[in-house]
Amino acid sequence: MSVFDTIRIAASGLTAQRLRMDVAASNLANAQTTRTAGGQVGQPYQVEAVVFQAQQMGPMSAAQGVSAVAIVRPNRPNTRVYDPNNPDADQTGFVNYPNVDVASEMTDMMGAARSYQVNSTVAQAAKQQALDAIDLGKG
Repeated sequence: MSVFDTIRIAASGLTAQRLRMDVAASNLANAQTTRTAGGQVGQPYQVEAVVFQAQQMGPMSAAQGVSAVAIVRPNRPNTRVYDPNNPDADQTGFVNYPNVDVASEMTDMMGAARSYQVNSTVAQAAKQQALDAIDLGKG
């Protein structure tokens, strides 16, 4: 495997983990959103998750990175809370909230941030290795 394969693999990891952090942040930001983007009451925000798969880094390379293939909405029921004073309550006084597990989303975000950091370190190390090889060649 070449230094460039290593950098491409790390770059694919950086891209994937960035998307994972963005989706987790969106889920957390909308944890209390009880309406659609169009303002429709009763249809709360739908939780999203990223699906990844291995990706070949090049036609002649055996190296594999990662790529996001889809953002899916897991089949989780909404949380119904009795709050008749809420303007988004239905006729029976219940409000539909998205079923966002805040602890799970925070854990996912921290894991993605850590993976991003590791991929960044690998890319930096590969870059430094390439620069050191160039310096050896000069002298």
